[in-house]
Amino acid sequence: MADSKNQSEHVVAHEDGWAVKAEGADQPTKIYENKQDAINRAKEIAQNKGTSAIIHKQDGTIQNHYSYSE
Repeated sequence: MADSKNQSEHVVAHEDGWAVKAEGADQPTKIYENKQDAINRAKEIAQNKGTSAIIHKQDGTIQNHYSYSE
């Protein structure tokens, strides 16, 4: 299994809006009502960790992928 420092951040649909969730995590890091707020936070976390932010559509398919790895 990958080191937790190298796991991507995902923005996924949640019953209360949009969740930022680390890859492999059981629980979301945070839930936002607004998708753009969730995207901004996921990108910020990914930049800090040098990983990726993967944005999903409502149906679960990938909408965007932002990579911040070296």
